[in-house]
Amino acid sequence: MSDSGSINMFVCVVEEGSFSAAARVLGVAPSSVARQIQQLEQVLGARLFQRTTRKQSLTEAGELYYRHALRAAEELEAARSGIARMTGAPAGVLTVTAEPDLAVALISPLLPAFLRAYPEVTVRLLFSSALSDLVDGRIDLAVRMGQLKDSSLVARKLFVSRSQLCASPAYIAAHGRPEHPLDLPGHQCLSFRTSAGQTLWRFATPDGPCEVPVSGPVQANGLEFLKSLALSGCGIALLPDWTARKELERGDLVAVLSGFSSLPAGTPVSAVYAERRQLEPKTRAFVDFLAARLPGR
Repeated sequence: MSDSGSINMFVCVVEEGSFSAAARVLGVAPSSVARQIQQLEQVLGARLFQRTTRKQSLTEAGELYYRHALRAAEELEAARSGIARMTGAPAGVLTVTAEPDLAVALISPLLPAFLRAYPEVTVRLLFSSALSDLVDGRIDLAVRMGQLKDSSLVARKLFVSRSQLCASPAYIAAHGRPEHPLDLPGHQCLSFRTSAGQTLWRFATPDGPCEVPVSGPVQANGLEFLKSLALSGCGIALLPDWTARKELERGDLVAVLSGFSSLPAGTPVSAVYAERRQLEPKTRAFVDFLAARLPGR
């Protein structure tokens, strides 16, 4: 392996936390990672990792090498990106963060076609809700729901997400169908929450906005998890259209209170990146690819 290859592999092992995790990211066998790290240690004449059956940590020599290797990897990537900008060809490692539900439902199905279209681009996808690393350049792009608050970032709207109350036919048969939002407190409601407290669902009605306190057996911060509970007949869930579209089309879920729009009427889903004079070709290609293919375009 070249010097740049061994540096990148070492950095990946440190950041991912183990040989096996780095192997999954790099698409190689764990034994290959272990062999390359062992060869690197032989070249350096020092042990880089302290390994036990329960954990793996950097030695003092490993800490020193990591600080220098990280800067070297960043410089190599900067050089590669600079050449790509000169040639205009999307290339290099594209690091993207997305919330897990968005990544699984929207990005994962599109990745194979993107990689076929841009074979010189390698996508590194991280499940995260943080935006901090966008500014210091460690992350190229984030896909997020909601309004952008950080003025140092740029958001390109990909589509608008709208939500719909959904339940399984079995739940409706057992508990009846609510006719008005004010009927919801008498039902088992599966709510998305990131902290404890009362859940309020808001709707547009002919008499004006209506705010309804709801409760149920489960609160969770995962949309796919709430959808699975709704499919199992556990209650009524408020789900984005892109999460439940297939299940509604198949009849596995049915729309509830479809005559009353949930509020807010729509939530933007955006590609978010740091403000730069010129967007790198690999990032621009990915943003354009998503914008052309995601729902609601």
